[in-house]
Amino acid sequence: MEPTISIKAAFQIIGIQFRGTNENNACPKLWDRFLPRMGELQGNLAKPVTAFGVCSDLDSDNNVFTYTVGLEVENSAIIPVDMVSMEIPAQEYAIFECSLPKIIETIDNIYKNWLPKSDFLRAIGPEFELYDEEFNPEIADSKMYIYIPVIKK
Repeated sequence: MEPTISIKAAFQIIGIQFRGTNENNACPKLWDRFLPRMGELQGNLAKPVTAFGVCSDLDSDNNVFTYTVGLEVENSAIIPVDMVSMEIPAQEYAIFECSLPKIIETIDNIYKNWLPKSDFLRAIGPEFELYDEEFNPEIADSKMYIYIPVIKK
């Protein structure tokens, strides 16, 4: 499992978020709440349309984090009621291809195997799942990507 290392330019998403753990599948349930509201962002979307699941503000002692799901938007986007805007800074990332059924396994493998053996350290900043126009949630092995911020050791 070798990632691509690349710099991603800064971008903005608008969506919904929660702070907590992934107990009781809280992250997938957040997507279930967001999907019916995606149409509220029409006219503000960046092209191509890309969805994100962003993990930030990790409290590793309690395994609590902020999880934000949303779509990439233009900078002048209007934020709908009960949604949030989140700026993701430009950063270097290790990019891992995976599929939705393998997401937890892939993240575990990144942190337990790849990162400790790599020439990189986990950098400060959010990590995220990226779902581009090729992703189809109806197809189990549909490709999505995990972006981990990194710096050279």
